[in-house]
Amino acid sequence: MHEVASKVIADLVELLPDGERRLLLRLCAIAGEGGEAAMTVSRRERAAAAGLAASLPSAVRWQGGELQLVSRDAANVLHAAVVADTPGAGDRSARDPVAMIRMAQDRGEFARALALFEENGGIYFIHYHGNDACLDVLNRFPQEVVEAEEMLTLALAMHALKAGNVTHARLLMVRRFGDDMLSLETVIRGRGRYSLAVRQFRFLMAIYEDHTVSNTLRALLFDMLAEFPIDDHLHRGGFYNSMLAVCLQRHELNEAEEIAKRAHHHYREAEAHLLVFYIELHRVVFSLRRGMLAEAERWVSQAREALGRVRFDTPTDQRLLNLLDGVVAYEKGEPEHLVRFVAEEFDKFAYGEIWPTVVELALVYCSRVVSRQVGLGAAISFLDKWRVQEWRSRRFNLAITMREVEILQSANRWQSAADRLMTVQSRINLTWVESAEEALARLVDPIEIELAMAWLRHLIQHQPRRPFLRDQVEMLSRNENIGERERGRLRLWAAYLARTHRDVTRARHLFSELLEDVARIGIITHLLGDIGLVDALLDDKRIAAHVLSSPDRRGTVRKLHLFTHRRETERTPLTRQELRVLRLVAEGATNKFVARQLRLSEVTVKFHLTNVYRKMGCAKRAEAVAGARSLGWL
Repeated sequence: MHEVASKVIADLVELLPDGERRLLLRLCAIAGEGGEAAMTVSRRERAAAAGLAASLPSAVRWQGGELQLVSRDAANVLHAAVVADTPGAGDRSARDPVAMIRMAQDRGEFARALALFEENGGIYFIHYHGNDACLDVLNRFPQEVVEAEEMLTLALAMHALKAGNVTHARLLMVRRFGDDMLSLETVIRGRGRYSLAVRQFRFLMAIYEDHTVSNTLRALLFDMLAEFPIDDHLHRGGFYNSMLAVCLQRHELNEAEEIAKRAHHHYREAEAHLLVFYIELHRVVFSLRRGMLAEAERWVSQAREALGRVRFDTPTDQRLLNLLDGVVAYEKGEPEHLVRFVAEEFDKFAYGEIWPTVVELALVYCSRVVSRQVGLGAAISFLDKWRVQEWRSRRFNLAITMREVEILQSANRWQSAADRLMTVQSRINLTWVESAEEALARLVDPIEIELAMAWLRHLIQHQPRRPFLRDQVEMLSRNENIGERERGRLRLWAAYLARTHRDVTRARHLFSELLEDVARIGIITHLLGDIGLVDALLDDKRIAAHVLSSPDRRGTVRKLHLFTHRRETERTPLTRQELRVLRLVAEGATNKFVARQLRLSEVTVKFHLTNVYRKMGCAKRAEAVAGARSLGWL
């Protein structure tokens, strides 16, 4: 074929929609191999096949579920133009879509540029071609085109979300579609007012805003899902991706797993590798919540593979992968990876794209590792940095407060932790927990469950012999909304309370069962904050002899102590009650306040302090506190 004619045909083929062009290339490749120049297409490709036949009626026929070239001559002509080694043909068939869009924009062919933009991802263009290319293409459209095309507004808002600027995304939506954009439910109900694309994007933006989705609203959202064509994999995947975040927000792990499978399937079909990476990331999160370390490692490996298939540089997502690697290493007893992440990458991570599920993962693990490896003050400072995020919600601020409470309690700053808890506006306060029993089994909201556990932990520390405390722990452990890791902590508390009440048989059973579960799943970090209770149980020879008779249980105990750098020789000579007194004194409490907190007489408090001074070889409160801190007892 004449070279000029070949180039012209190749250029015309480039004008076909992406799906039609891919089918034509496959059909021509079959023709070049001497085949029948016909092929059967899948169900999801039928629309593209019909469109191709309509675009090239003199060369392509679509009938009976089969796509055909009408003649051998047509096969030869098209094969030579779009497949064979004609100079430049191969380059054109693999031409960069971004370059094609820019070329159309430079020529002033904005309708053509807009069509190419939509074919190559539309509002998800940034996930296929990267941040810089997306912004460059969007900025090349004239303002009047942007204002006339809602897809471009949505793409600009998506770019803002990916940059971590939720406020700007919200501003773009309000400016283009009105103030009702501020209400997710109003938009989802506005089927007649807003397009399906706008409603779906508003749902996605609500996830970035950490919006709480009610059961009623969730039902409306699933009604919206029915509007998407079955083979619209990109947008159906986007819906399931957003719904996955809702399930994780509500701690519905079984539902999250099923939703993740669907999102993963649709994104794979759409060849959206970066979005597949995000699904694998979410799978890591709910595997860690379940306490399944081997499963989490497998999802991290698959996330790495998905990110490796992305054809552009995405440093923000590489940082997410580094966070996952650090978290898994931390769970295996190697905290230095996560410490390095916080020191070197945290600032860029925190001010990039904010997906609440990932933020929660970072909050939990990074605050723990900073507290243990650097210090309590550094951990509090780390958490305070998150409070300045412009998109913060009440739920998010509560999550930060609960992380502060956790690390303060783990550092034996019990009064400071209690002060933080009392600032939380919730019905789940100390008075409620002290009187609750069966109500603990009926709690649903994750924050309320976390508050109840924090107050129970406080009571176990200060009033372990309190009536009904054992029953309260048992009731909470029966709650169907409790995660496996929380259930493990409750089992440890129950074992400690059983030992406190001299029920050694039950204490041995519960403690042994807990250690066996930990050995099976491989995750132990949820027990590190209660290492003192573990030591108290092991101090009882009747319990230790039974528990340490098993190699698996013995290995788990060894791993716990290695993780916290605590050896038998490092244990304090102080009794548990003496430690309680000293910890409160270290927080500045007077003898009278200590007596009231521990329900002791002031004489008994003075007696315990005298014993502390004698054992530590000091004469003053300040000396005892300073010495205890240097020895790591506080």
